[in-house]
Order: sequence, then structure tokens, then C-alpha cells
Amino acid sequence: MEQIYKFKAKLPVFLAIILYVLFFHLRSIQGGWDLKMDILKTQRQALDKKISQFLPSPQAELLSGILLGQSKNLPGRLKLALRDTSTLHIVVASGQNLSMVAGFFTGFSGFIGRRKALLAGVLASIFYTLLSGMQVPILRAAIMFGFASIAQFFGREKDGWWVLLLTAALMLLVNPLWITNLSFQLSFLATFGVIVISPIFLRWFKRLPIIGQDLSVTLAAQIMVTPLIAQNFHQISFVSLAANVLILWTISFIMILGSLMLLVGTIWSTAGLIVGVGLNILLTYFIYIISFFSNLPFSWEYVGEQVWIVWVGYYMVMSAIMLSLRK
Repeated sequence: MEQIYKFKAKLPVFLAIILYVLFFHLRSIQGGWDLKMDILKTQRQALDKKISQFLPSPQAELLSGILLGQSKNLPGRLKLALRDTSTLHIVVASGQNLSMVAGFFTGFSGFIGRRKALLAGVLASIFYTLLSGMQVPILRAAIMFGFASIAQFFGREKDGWWVLLLTAALMLLVNPLWITNLSFQLSFLATFGVIVISPIFLRWFKRLPIIGQDLSVTLAAQIMVTPLIAQNFHQISFVSLAANVLILWTISFIMILGSLMLLVGTIWSTAGLIVGVGLNILLTYFIYIISFFSNLPFSWEYVGEQVWIVWVGYYMVMSAIMLSLRK
């Protein structure tokens, strides 16, 4: 009788899974719906030009990439340095970028409280989504991070990864082809790392001054996305963790000062130039760190095509380590 009751309790779950698979298959046949919501393209291009009035190159192109997702005009040498240090995600319109920026704010939970930190992270993701023109990769990541944060906000930390999984599943019903999209995969894995894994690391690194929260967020995201980056770009950066930790703390300040510069600079150009001085220092520091690590002889290594079972084993090992650290 007990087994029958257990089966009846699990029956709705099995039916829901079967129903989802059928809907997913139907949506795959239909081709899905590809969202096009870049409604602020003209305004973003105007802001891009405004940035070049206050900052020199390549600092102007770097800020435009971080703040607006406009990374096409980055100098070739800087792009290679970003690639070799596995920091290119910071200056492109990607969900991984949004997840890490929002995760930076949630890392302050030990100082301002969990709910306030989550709210700050959600507000930061909304601001970044609007400023970048509601581009689809960022919009997807914002939705994922938003729903997962809501679960934590109401004290459902253990359900955070379930909420994230459910959100991703519902989004795939909008367009099943997104499951093969690299941006979607990076968004999901990076958000999973920020929401689920970074709190585990934060318990160990919170005593480290200044870099503790950045190290937790960066390490969590890097652990989740490393196989995906290696499989698609065929290289692993050995300096990515150090480079990310040293520059990630600047991202929130760069975004705040960059927004302030554009705001006051539109009203009074001199004020924009004054704010741009401090911003230029941060961006120059960013470029120096990236250039330094990319020039190291052991900065990256080529990785050939790997069969999927290798990466399954990687995630199994990482899961075992995370469970041990959590206990």
C-alpha cells in the first residue's frame, strides 16, 4: 500500500514531464518564436557616440561593450587579450555578463541582508537589460535570474535551482532551438553558478577582505561554463580566475560611473569630462590587468574536441565537491 501511495504522489510529476516533452516536440516542429526586441537601438547608438566624446580609445570601446553591449568596435589586440583570459563575456551582450554583474550585488548579502542584496541584484539586471536595448541574450538571462532570485527572496533557497530549471524549460517552449544556442547555455549555467554554487563558496571566502564575494561569484560561474567554453572555443584559460577576480570588482563601479557620466554629460559636458577622469582610471586598470595576464606564456592552452561523456564526468566530480563543501 505504501508503494502505491508513493506512486500516486509521483504520478502528477511523471504526467507533467510527459506533457512537457509532447509540447516541446510540437514547438520544435513549429520552429519556435524568435524574439526581436531591440527597441532602444537608436538611443543606444547615440549613447555609444557620446561615450567616445568623453573617453579615449580603447577605453571608450571597452565601456561601450560593458555598458551597452556594443563590442564590435573593440581593437583586435584587446579582443584577443579578452579571449585568452576568458573575460570576453564581460564586454559582449551576453547573459553570463548579466548573471555575474547581478551576482556581484547579491554577494553583499552578508552586509546589507539577503533580501536587500537580492533586490539590488534584480534591479541591476533590469537596468542592464534596458540599457543594452533588451537584447534577447540579456533578456533571457534577466528572466532566469529574476525568477531564481524571487525564490530566494521568499526564503526558498533550496528551491532556487528548481525555479531556474522551470524558467529555462518554459523559455524553451517559446523557442526550442534556444537549447542549442551558446548564449542561452551560458546564461543558464552562469546563473546556476551564481544562484546555487556561489553561496557555498561565500561561506568559505567571506573572511577574505575585498575579494571574498568576487572570488565566490567568479569561481562559481567559471566552474559551470568552463566545459562549454572549452568545447566551443577549443581553449582553456589558466589565468581566467585570477583575471576575473582582479577586474570583476570594477564592473559595478564602471557601470555606475559610466551611467553617471552619460547622464550629467548630456546636461553639462564639463561635468561629464570630470566623471570621465575617474572612469578612465578604472578602465585603464581593467585593460592593464587583461593585457598582463594574456601575455603570460601559460595563459591558455588549446583543447581539442571532446566527447560529451568527458564533460558529464566533469560535472559529476564538481557536484561531489560542492556537496562536500556544503556539508
